[in-house]
Amino acid sequence: MSTIEERLQRLEDIEAIRQLKHYFYCDRVDRGIGLGDRSALDELISRFASDIVADFTGFPVAQGIEATSSFYTRAVPGLLTWSQHRVTNELIDVRGDTATGQWYLDCPVVFKDGNPLNLTGSGIIAGRYHERYRKENGVWKWTAITANLDVIAPWDRNWIEARYVAENPSL
Repeated sequence: MSTIEERLQRLEDIEAIRQLKHYFYCDRVDRGIGLGDRSALDELISRFASDIVADFTGFPVAQGIEATSSFYTRAVPGLLTWSQHRVTNELIDVRGDTATGQWYLDCPVVFKDGNPLNLTGSGIIAGRYHERYRKENGVWKWTAITANLDVIAPWDRNWIEARYVAENPSL
């Protein structure tokens, strides 16, 4: 059986990972896109481990902090002019200084005119995040962000074409 200190540390780590997702991801990405606030995106990037991998359905896999940073500072703002990330149903498993998390995503968006997906107007992005984390010098950071996106569609089509995107077991 775990000591009370070990159990308390586990709960504190779970809460720190929730804050990582809610503040450093959802809030910072939405501010970065909606307000063009580069400092918000820099704050997000500060929580990426140097060996991070980001894999979003329909986009090339980004390996390493430079490629992943570019995805968030160039590719995402090239696709959207506004987003409101809503993550729920988190499953967080902490094992010492590493952890995994799964989150459901429902994200209303406004697609940027002329974006690479040729989507227009308001829409929805929905699916699941599968993430890995590592605690470095007492700070939780992402080592992997996988987004299995079941829906990327304008509102007039919403989720009529939704499909469950399976996890990539190689990550």
